[in-house]
Amino acid sequence: MLMKDLLQIPVLQNARIAAGAEGLSRSVNTVNMMDAPDIIHYLKPNELLLTTAFAMKDQPETLHSLVAQMAEAGCAGLAIKTKRFLEEIPQSVIEAANRLQFPLLELSLDYSLGEVLNGALSSILQNKTNELSYALDTHHTFFNLILNGEGLSEIVDKLSQLIACPIVILSAKLELLSLSSTHRPSIQLLNRWIAEHAASKLAMEAGSYPIQGGQSAAGHKHVRLQPIPTPQRPGYILAFMNEENIRTHHALALEQAANVLGFELLKAQAVKDRARRFKIEFFTELVQGELTSEQEIIHRGKQHGLFSADSMLCVVCGRDGDEQAAEAEQDQGTMERRARETDHLYHALTKEFAKLGAPFVMFTLKDKFITLLSAKELLGSSPEGKLRMSQQLMAISEKMAASEEIGLSFGIGSPFSKLVDIPIAYKQAMEAYRLGRGHSKQRFVQYYHTKEFADLLRLIPPDDLQEFLQETFETWSGIDESEQREWRRTLRVFYDNHCHIGETAKGLYLHRNTVLYRLNRIEQLTGVQVRNPADSLRMRIALMIKDLVS
Repeated sequence: MLMKDLLQIPVLQNARIAAGAEGLSRSVNTVNMMDAPDIIHYLKPNELLLTTAFAMKDQPETLHSLVAQMAEAGCAGLAIKTKRFLEEIPQSVIEAANRLQFPLLELSLDYSLGEVLNGALSSILQNKTNELSYALDTHHTFFNLILNGEGLSEIVDKLSQLIACPIVILSAKLELLSLSSTHRPSIQLLNRWIAEHAASKLAMEAGSYPIQGGQSAAGHKHVRLQPIPTPQRPGYILAFMNEENIRTHHALALEQAANVLGFELLKAQAVKDRARRFKIEFFTELVQGELTSEQEIIHRGKQHGLFSADSMLCVVCGRDGDEQAAEAEQDQGTMERRARETDHLYHALTKEFAKLGAPFVMFTLKDKFITLLSAKELLGSSPEGKLRMSQQLMAISEKMAASEEIGLSFGIGSPFSKLVDIPIAYKQAMEAYRLGRGHSKQRFVQYYHTKEFADLLRLIPPDDLQEFLQETFETWSGIDESEQREWRRTLRVFYDNHCHIGETAKGLYLHRNTVLYRLNRIEQLTGVQVRNPADSLRMRIALMIKDLVS
């Protein structure tokens, strides 16, 4: 209840507002009556104090201190019954109350303090009863809409009618979910307000937020924000209002609408989660080869958005650092947080892939995002198609890094035309992704290609590679390091030129006799026969491993 409303009850109608009229919008929750000198220690915020100022009759200046302390404590106001112990309120106290916008009342002699106390408390109690009754009725109104099968838009329109102002529902990322049709908000003002607050990474609190840079044609200058409670980050109700302060009943309507909308959004999320789970189960069966018929894949995949095209691509997207996170032990809170991040990233990637201008469908499997796209629109017929697509995917990765602080990398399989080939394309895309990860890359786009010999070597554990090197070059241990480098360089060029001495000499810019001398020295000091098929094969593999390890 506000002070200005409390002054309308019979026992306070004749009270004079001595000072602090600008503070009559303060809330008053209770009333206290006391004349003790240390009264300030017993007062609470939003409390109105009734007094005869008996404790201050000999020191009126202490009243000035009491007003300042009550204003600082957030009290509702001070009502003094004069003419008995205090003839009149000192001018300094009036000036202080005006400066602090703290209501200072002079009670009439028509009623005793006890009558004022009882009348004020009865009015506050009745007001609380009315508020609770209104909140319950409002909650029933909104909840009945849900029971009758109505959705988000109907609840928003009903709320707009109750508080007579435009209503907007935003997601946690300030994305538009719904807006009222009976009182339509200014889209220009809405976009301006969202732009002002979009940079915030923290959940916003309930309260009044000014609209910077002007007002709408209807005079809306403030946005009243009410968070919608959900297990994940909350959404928001925005009410565009002309005044900063909101009426109590309107605030109650917003709170009850937020509670019901929280349930509605939770229900909608549960439906989405169920559909997503079915989608994941379908894709898991598909890539595991459990669906072998083209017609069966088309029939079951249609409900999940799967389509067929003349040429398609499978793109696997993963977050940089996911592999390390998967290996680390995670508590329940961490797992829930990553699940929310995955859900948010799924929607963000869906929006970005939609901008590529090609039909697509996206699935999630464990911690990866798998997208099946029509290749014709992306690759085209020109040789630059792959480069162009790589640039588009890197642009998505850069945008996610800037907006979400998440690094994304992509693996792309070979084009395919039949849906039954999706498991092969998925395997290729995953191999391309792992190949990029094996090179310790970050934020990359890797196309699948048939493995070269070096790629096969990378699949061998590093410890085994080191052991092979040590055994191969064991007899080189007594040779100077600089001479070992000359030997390795000579052998590489020698084997690359199919053991031809003349071509090796040209490649090294040496005389052929120098090449022969080095090869003979290698054979004499290490026992390796450089032209022997078995020794030469082992040496070539060891040289290649040496390059990989280095």
